[in-house]
Amino acid sequence: MFAQGRIRIITLWAADAACVAFCWTVATCGYWLAGRILEACGIHTGAGGYTPSLYLDFWPVPFFFVAINTLIDTYHGNWMYPSAPLPPVEEMRRLAGASVLTHAGVLAYLALTYQTTEGVSRFVVVASGALCAFSCQSFRNWARRLLYIANAGQIDVFLAGEGPSAVAVAAALANNSHAGFRIAGRFTARRKSAKNPPPGLESIPVLGIYRNILREAKKRDVKTILMCVDERLFRAMAVELGKWFVHIEYLPVAEAFPVSGARAVSFGGVGGIEFENSARMRAKRFQKRVLDALVAAVAAVALSPAMLVLAALIKATGRGPVFYRQTRLGRNGRPFRIWKFRSMYADAESRLEKLLASDPAAAKEWSETQKLRNDPRVTPLGRFMRKTSLDEIPQLLNVLAGEMLIIGPRPIVKEEKVHYGKKYDIVSSVRPGITGLWQVSGRSDTDYIQRVALDAYYVLDWSPWMDFWILIRTIYAVVLMRGAR
Repeated sequence: MFAQGRIRIITLWAADAACVAFCWTVATCGYWLAGRILEACGIHTGAGGYTPSLYLDFWPVPFFFVAINTLIDTYHGNWMYPSAPLPPVEEMRRLAGASVLTHAGVLAYLALTYQTTEGVSRFVVVASGALCAFSCQSFRNWARRLLYIANAGQIDVFLAGEGPSAVAVAAALANNSHAGFRIAGRFTARRKSAKNPPPGLESIPVLGIYRNILREAKKRDVKTILMCVDERLFRAMAVELGKWFVHIEYLPVAEAFPVSGARAVSFGGVGGIEFENSARMRAKRFQKRVLDALVAAVAAVALSPAMLVLAALIKATGRGPVFYRQTRLGRNGRPFRIWKFRSMYADAESRLEKLLASDPAAAKEWSETQKLRNDPRVTPLGRFMRKTSLDEIPQLLNVLAGEMLIIGPRPIVKEEKVHYGKKYDIVSSVRPGITGLWQVSGRSDTDYIQRVALDAYYVLDWSPWMDFWILIRTIYAVVLMRGAR
């Protein structure tokens, strides 16, 4: 019944334990090695004089970390009856908290047993905790990917519905190692009226097809169903579904929806959900602006040597200015000029016009995404800068000027506004960012509909933890050069 789900949980347990063991080893050996190097240079710190094997006495720490994660439900909800995982941002937040609790417990143990733990560095414990908080989700992602490739630990689910929400959910699960769901049955509505629809459903001619759901679920022993149906139909079906299914997921809307910070509320027995819109909280917006400005200032100073080298290379490899400035739409649609290193030829526009006039496939790709996989305008150096996102370093100046943020929706040109429709008011309510959710969700491989949806989702679901998650994913995407053109 839940065999595949439990295989998944055991694998995640192993990934978490392996992460703590890895971080503990790196912190221990790194501290010892740094001490030896400093002592070889004549700087005596004492760090190189201890034996790393002392830390083998702390072998229960990985199991303690797994136990905490089990208690705070980071393993697909109930680990005995696993179903949907936590959203990635919420999972990262809880894993970081679990790492803090685990290593704080180790520090408390060291404080209470000083005589028997003398010689153990507290710095190693703190470093291990920080490294674990940063890397644990990556260990989980690698484990999930291995499960996906091996077609193991995939939880069978039924998907009911045929509207945009059902289509979006099916597409999202098609290549999703994080969710771990495998659609074992798809149920869509018949286009004819049911003979005896429940009260209130007379205007919904979709009931007939669902008579087979329970029968098929019992036959295939499927305990989770994803319902992408009309709210009235769901209410009518809920009691019957509850007679068999252990997990019932209701996903009625294929739109950006604020779920970060959501919590259950109840007033006089009437249950509901509260959504927190952090983007509308002035204190949190101010906090984000200050942190982004500090990060931009530090990054600008640290990257100034690289900027000078790139500027010299751009001048040496072709005519034209070092920087490229283009008008983009900022907060509330106000135009501003964005800074980038020039990555195109001086006659870029004429090259583009010739290609679009002679290549229908390229013209179609341009009309759909405003990008080209093989863009004739881009120089060889520019192609490298785009692959590594080095061309966007000057946008730190826009952040310092208060026109952009480090993380936010994609800055667009005026001609792209039509693609956003009603969502433009949502997306333009905040400053655009150098990086954002769409960039770490496929970057240039995403189509326009996905980009707009991801930008709107970011604005509605923004939180400091989401920014931290995006920043980590951005580092991975840039280093591995995933999806950039």
